[in-house]
Amino acid sequence: MLAKGFRVSRPASWLVRLFALLAIAVPSLIMTSPGYVAFANNLPDPNTVASAIPEDTLIYAADNKTLLADLHPPGYQAYFEPLSEMGTLLPEAVISIEDRNFYSEPGIDPQGIVRASMVDLQSHAKVEGASTITQQLVKLRLVGNEATLDRKMREALLAFQIERRYTKDQILEWYLNSVFFANTAWGTAAASKMYFHTTTNKLDLAQASMLAGIIRGPTLYNPLVNWTSAKQRQKTVLDAMIRDGRITAADAAKAFAEDISPPAHMFLPTNQVVAPAFVRYVTSLLINQFGADATYSGGMRVVTTLNPTLQALAQRDVSDNIAKLRWRNVTQGALVSLDPTTNAIIAMVGSANPNAYGGQYNLAVWPPRNPGSSMKIYTYTAAIASGKFTMTTPIKDSKFSYREPGSTEVYTPRNYDGKFHGTCQLQACMGNSLNIPAVKVELGVGVSSVVQMARAMGAPPYQQHGIDINGNPNFTTNDPLDTFGASLTLGGYGETPLQMAIGASVLATQGILRQPFAINLVSSSATGQLLYAHQIDPGRRVLDARVAYIMEMIMSNDNNRAMIFGHNSLLTLPGRKVAVKTGTSDSFADAWTVGYTPHIVTAVWGGNADWRMKMTHGSDSYYIAAPMWHRYMQDALDSLKMPNEWYAQPTGLIATTCKGQPAWYMPGTHC
Repeated sequence: MLAKGFRVSRPASWLVRLFALLAIAVPSLIMTSPGYVAFANNLPDPNTVASAIPEDTLIYAADNKTLLADLHPPGYQAYFEPLSEMGTLLPEAVISIEDRNFYSEPGIDPQGIVRASMVDLQSHAKVEGASTITQQLVKLRLVGNEATLDRKMREALLAFQIERRYTKDQILEWYLNSVFFANTAWGTAAASKMYFHTTTNKLDLAQASMLAGIIRGPTLYNPLVNWTSAKQRQKTVLDAMIRDGRITAADAAKAFAEDISPPAHMFLPTNQVVAPAFVRYVTSLLINQFGADATYSGGMRVVTTLNPTLQALAQRDVSDNIAKLRWRNVTQGALVSLDPTTNAIIAMVGSANPNAYGGQYNLAVWPPRNPGSSMKIYTYTAAIASGKFTMTTPIKDSKFSYREPGSTEVYTPRNYDGKFHGTCQLQACMGNSLNIPAVKVELGVGVSSVVQMARAMGAPPYQQHGIDINGNPNFTTNDPLDTFGASLTLGGYGETPLQMAIGASVLATQGILRQPFAINLVSSSATGQLLYAHQIDPGRRVLDARVAYIMEMIMSNDNNRAMIFGHNSLLTLPGRKVAVKTGTSDSFADAWTVGYTPHIVTAVWGGNADWRMKMTHGSDSYYIAAPMWHRYMQDALDSLKMPNEWYAQPTGLIATTCKGQPAWYMPGTHC
């Protein structure tokens, strides 16, 4: 038994080693040239056996407990675990069935090698013989499994060298972490997890003996495919353990009778991903920083920013709402939620339905879509910042046409309801999302100023430049300012949900821009070394706090939107103050709602993955995106137990009344 740990045992005799070496070297040297010295010089470095074993990368939520994804190459899952953490049952079972003399032999089985050599010389049969655990390790990690005497000799010589350099426990640990257990499971940890939903040290005798039996023939003894053969092999393992005095006959009988048949306790290997869009986003970041090999086989442990509770709420709210909108020809939705104090991504939904068209894409980050009137956030922010407009500036909502300089085309904006509403204050024009006043304000401050404001706030508008060979639009964000037209404020250029959330976060932080991030830290499973840790971003002021405050007061005042949306609509949260803006593209292809509190910023989009596919006429943001945004924000804030807090008025701002209503002004402006 190994209950007290595995004792380190050195080879018993160098004479035995020499005999074994000669037993395989003499016939091999006859068949090889230029001879042993040259042959030995071409051996792989035996120290390579101690190099890091390829291992899955695990991605966790912010709690460092909720597993989001297990990244690994196709057909390979592995998790390194020290021998001391494996318990004794599986290592003992493996030793009994694979190499009962492991702790006393010199790394090879001399009699077995002599027998194999004689068979090969006499009949030219496939190389055979009882490979020791050390030889199997060499085969797995250094020389491969080619059926030649050349490989067999290299395997034996390397086994000798490894036995001289490393302890038996080290060799056994590397072997148990490298061996194949069928069904993509490499190593004991992966096998224990895959077959029995447990760790190696918690396996019982029935489970351990079943796994140990797989090693000799992963296909033949695969319990998910050949259950009868696997049970017969399990019996052989149990008999070997009885023979070696590791268990009693009664123990074996009980283990053999235990029901571990599939599917009661076993499951086929699957990589069930939580928050798939977010995981793809994180995976791309890892590949960019560490490369694909390290990302999928480097054994990294990644702690992300995702709040698992909020993510579940977000996915539920998006999926449920989109499912109810099929009759409006809406099949997809996306959501991004940020913590504005850091701009950590705390929830990300890239698809309402992974099985629907476009469900495999992360629509939260790509492609850009028409933001509709949600783009007015940047228009009115630029207007207030310019000093040319105030929140109470009267804007005439009447028929209006405009021709771009140097163009013969006349642009005539119209309101969503097709009506004119007379003169209204700027804050009401924004709250009711009136298009004609928005274009007038945009032209008054300058289209280029709106572009610059959007860029400064982290939401550079995308321009489309044709279609690629696959039929997808080409987008850029660095176009000259004079290439943007007046349709900008109504969503004539592209944005993504992530960018819209970033832009709103600048208002939520009263003017501070921080880059969004998804990864808190990355460490190595093998060494524990910290490979990456997110550094707190103090942010950069891109907007006067007083301007941000005025925008917050405009966007949070329910009276400002009552004419179109009514009071206490889906754009409010019961018992909470919240700033919000909707947006619908004029072709009914995209619906948006973007809003925030001091604690959460959320942008929601609804539509179809194919930008050419339109929703039914009249499917505006209030019916498509607002219900998702409203339900998520309410549930998320309640889940976080956030109080109803709002912003303190910055110094240097003029607070007064205008026509009997509270108003705030930048110095030099007034009612």
